[in-house]
Amino acid sequence: MVKKVGIIGLGTVGEATLESIKRYCLLVEKRTSLKIKVEKICDICPEKKKLGDLFSLPFTTDPYEIINDPHIDIVVELIGGINPAKEYLIHSLKKGKDVVTANKALLAAWGEQLFEVAGKYKRAIGCEASVGGAIPLIKSISQGLVGCEVEKLYGILNGTTNYILYKMHKEGTTFSLALKQAQEKGFAEKKPDLDIEGKDTLHKLCILTYLCFGVWPPLKSLYVEGISQISPLDITYAEELNYRIKLLAVAKREKDGLDLRVHPTLINKDHPLAEVPLVFNAIWVEAEPSGELLFFGKGAGGTPTSSAIISDIVSVSFNNVRFIPTQEKIAIKSINDLRTRYYIRFMAVDKPGVLAEISKILASYNISIASVTQKERGKERFVPIVMITHEAKEADLKKAVVKIDKLPVIKPPSQLIRIESL
Repeated sequence: MVKKVGIIGLGTVGEATLESIKRYCLLVEKRTSLKIKVEKICDICPEKKKLGDLFSLPFTTDPYEIINDPHIDIVVELIGGINPAKEYLIHSLKKGKDVVTANKALLAAWGEQLFEVAGKYKRAIGCEASVGGAIPLIKSISQGLVGCEVEKLYGILNGTTNYILYKMHKEGTTFSLALKQAQEKGFAEKKPDLDIEGKDTLHKLCILTYLCFGVWPPLKSLYVEGISQISPLDITYAEELNYRIKLLAVAKREKDGLDLRVHPTLINKDHPLAEVPLVFNAIWVEAEPSGELLFFGKGAGGTPTSSAIISDIVSVSFNNVRFIPTQEKIAIKSINDLRTRYYIRFMAVDKPGVLAEISKILASYNISIASVTQKERGKERFVPIVMITHEAKEADLKKAVVKIDKLPVIKPPSQLIRIESL
């Protein structure tokens, strides 16, 4: 069987995909009897024509030359962003073509509508490369766990933020210095907000929520918090308390709805997720009857991601993509209703009575302290007070911290990090 492919977008991933298809197409044909033939490539930048010359392929700057080409069976979209990528995918599906995409932002915002169009026109969408790069996560959940019910998922889904936190932990560097190192190595963009503020992780969480629970959650309904406010002090104190800080995507099925959130999280440093290094991704899944599962690998980069795109081309060619029925009646819980334990770092004037004043306010909001450490006086006027709470309600804790930060003996803002018991 021969499938003719058109590729729209020739950036890092697009170029790597061309190279990988060229290098591994015979291996794919040997294993699957499928011959992948790239028919035409496209990029808005005319300079990318050199790739057409290099790979002896027709090149165009007009995506519709691929979308409307009756000889092309599969459209691979690798341009990113919402528009015009959404338009290209919808038109491709309506033209009777299967599509493959690595576009997590588009799927997070418009996934439900795109899959409806695909179902209507009896076409397939391959999106393995949208979450976890080379990790075969989407197929593992949608097919490998088809007889299981996922209860919990915890994911380190962004290599840039994991690299920064790892460097801060290993080398004691500041956030800004670790970010600069990531940019110099090509692990972070010049404008890294999408990564460091947690939005990239949030997009991937939305896709995983659909796979695990059959729900496309509205982006605005989910809590997201990035890592830009994490201090070397927090890294050090977390370590002293037997924790590591990771930017974690959390998805849990609970009696009153789905608990979905993205934020820096303290996890026990004995847990496998705590040891995930550098730019790697890892996803911990708890399901029945399978039990606990760990997926680990390179979550970004052109060459690793190209392996997932080739996998998707094969899957859609054999119609081996499963649509998951949407479940309409699952509520999304508010972050204010979260009940968990918390790490709090106050910067307080070092004088008698301050700790008692803080404790009194916390108690007035039904917040119980599990442990407290007041650091020794140094040259600075303010010294850290580090607390671990027992389980408390998010809304109550936030109100208490706002009130404490108004005290004249406190230097705001105080640091609050959630603790997840894995």
